Amino acid sequence: MDSIKKFNTIIVGQGIAGSLLAYMLHRKKIPFLLIDPSSQSTASQIAAGMFTPLSGKRKTIHPLSLQQIPFAINVYKEISKLIGYNILHVTNIYQLFDSVEEQSQIQSKFLEPSFAPYIRSISKFLSGTNNKNGAYEVTHSGWVNCESWMKYFKIWLKSNGRLLEAKFVYTDLKINEDKMEYNGLEFKNIFFCEGYKAINNPFFNEIIIPCKGDVLIIATEHFTTDQIIKKNGIYLVPSQSNSFKVGATYQWNNDSETPDQADKVLIEGQLKNMLMNPYNVINHQSAIRPTTHNREVIARQHHHHKGMYMFNGLGTKGVLQGPWWADRLVELYMNSKY
Repeated sequence: MDSIKKFNTIIVGQGIAGSLLAYMLHRKKIPFLLIDPSSQSTASQIAAGMFTPLSGKRKTIHPLSLQQIPFAINVYKEISKLIGYNILHVTNIYQLFDSVEEQSQIQSKFLEPSFAPYIRSISKFLSGTNNKNGAYEVTHSGWVNCESWMKYFKIWLKSNGRLLEAKFVYTDLKINEDKMEYNGLEFKNIFFCEGYKAINNPFFNEIIIPCKGDVLIIATEHFTTDQIIKKNGIYLVPSQSNSFKVGATYQWNNDSETPDQADKVLIEGQLKNMLMNPYNVINHQSAIRPTTHNREVIARQHHHHKGMYMFNGLGTKGVLQGPWWADRLVELYMNSKY
């Protein structure tokens, strides 16, 4: 019989939430093991990874976002150094006006002291884009290469004996008064970071709303930029040389991971309003986001099992707010009397 392997902490799920939590534990020199089935297509892997101080159609700025941005940038620099691959790209967002009305709305904000540092007008238009209504730039923005992050962080986990590639089976978890056991593992704490699959978690009653999203990878020889391009809710994020990740769609309460042809048509329709030259679709991906009511992040300790936590619901702002909440959840864990 194999001997029991003891860890301080178990993490279930290696998406953005699980990876950030694992890094924060590593930061604090807390031993952990991450359990993940290594799925090929997840919301974290296909995420555009953008961060920006502006939010929503009304282009609001939440004061917390202004604290989260520099914190997140520092964390992603540290992770890049750890895994030996730069995942962070700090760059302004090139925002195309969709209408004259939108142009007027934003131009009125240029003089507001709370907005002026984060948006600026531009006189030089980006060649190859549809600029008939003009454009502006959003500063303090950028993107994280989530696909490469997940890939190289997994390699780091494996090389350090921190990863068990397997599906987590809830019924195999044994909870005792002072410890937990799972298939030959013994530990005091467990963090569930399962994305939308948390809808099946029997220990937490959090409401997770699955939201399907489709994205395209396109290639073009007629257009190149290192900036994020946005217009009318659609983004183009640089991927590789002359290729971009484009999306994304939203299908609420849809947990099908099969790419949707209707969503592909929808995205390409929007692209016609953004790019003036031809392109080729080289890949079509889809995955399920874990969303919550009021976009509330779930970063909680179980009300009864004090060594049990959930970190979920990062949503479309996961790259921005994830580091901030992961850090605070680890602080909660370290300050717990359990």
